[in-house]
Amino acid sequence: MKNNKVLTTGLGLMIAVTGAFGLTACSSDDGGSGGSSESTPSDVDVADDLENARQAVADALAEDDSWAQIMLASDVSAPTVKYGLLVVPYEYSEAASRVQGTITIDDGDFTIDADSAATDQTWRIDQDGTLTEVTD
Repeated sequence: MKNNKVLTTGLGLMIAVTGAFGLTACSSDDGGSGGSSESTPSDVDVADDLENARQAVADALAEDDSWAQIMLASDVSAPTVKYGLLVVPYEYSEAASRVQGTITIDDGDFTIDADSAATDQTWRIDQDGTLTEVTD
């Protein structure tokens, strides 16, 4: 009888520990991001371009958060209103072949895409500075 109790208790503890380990492993998995994967800025050759674009939009929203769209453009030297949009100065480096020009803001949330000139990868930054690779 004592032998059965020890075996049952041991088996129960093993199941509990295995379940707890499994839940811990699953809770740290951010999988299922559906089309993007996070990366560190050192891995992304257009990280500086995206961060500068994000900062330009964030600065403009800090001045006036009522804009639904902000345009990044190299043909202005100061924020101005053109085409019914707030247009802010921005130029990207040779690392990028393209940086999204018109940014849509939804309740303060926005994303900006850029294509790497070297790898043709598309990267995205959000309003919080999180970089993700855009995959199809």
